[in-house]
Amino acid sequence: MRQPIARKSLQDQATDWLRDAVIRGDFRPGEILTEQALTERIGLGRGTVRSALFALEAQELVTRTPYSSWRVAVLDAQAIWEIYTLRGAFEGLAARILAERRDSLGTALVAAAFDRLGTANGSDTDERVAADLGFHASFVAQTGHQHLIRRHSLLSDKMEWLYRWSEHHWPQRQPLVADHLRLFDAMLHGTPEAAEAAVRDHIAESIDLDVAGFQSLATPAASANQTEQT
Repeated sequence: MRQPIARKSLQDQATDWLRDAVIRGDFRPGEILTEQALTERIGLGRGTVRSALFALEAQELVTRTPYSSWRVAVLDAQAIWEIYTLRGAFEGLAARILAERRDSLGTALVAAAFDRLGTANGSDTDERVAADLGFHASFVAQTGHQHLIRRHSLLSDKMEWLYRWSEHHWPQRQPLVADHLRLFDAMLHGTPEAAEAAVRDHIAESIDLDVAGFQSLATPAASANQTEQT
């Protein structure tokens, strides 16, 4: 049976359009966004576009300079570190809870999400992003901890934004199954301490890779600027 079509206001449609454009990299980190240009591009009124921008500001995907301009949020080494460490705190707690209570909580969501990693490994970016982030969301959801689930979900757009940025520059850098195997085994068979440690190590490796990648991209740009000034 088909599900009813979701009815969305124009503001919600504009917010979805803009969020998708930022997350997918149609607008670069730090890029200036003008209400007039977005109005013409989206095809909706300026007030609707402004409301969408305020919605994305609340999600920290765009920033606003009073009486000046809007910008896509900056993605630098500090931002990468902050997103990952917050994610690690949520997911480390989730892994610990699941390992402590797996007999009563079950592991079906996690097992199904892990199986999807193998299918998505050689697929396009959309499949890889969905499978990878879906696996991490699965063990948070498996805990049944509603406060934790909600707060983790609030970070999902920024995690996807960062993941797509990384995939854009270094496609399929990490094999999905091998990259998550230790984490999967620790949650299903290890101690709570081992499960939490597996998350911490997994996140630490991601921080190292993406910060090093950011610095490698920034170095040529800095060199080019110095050359122009001389």
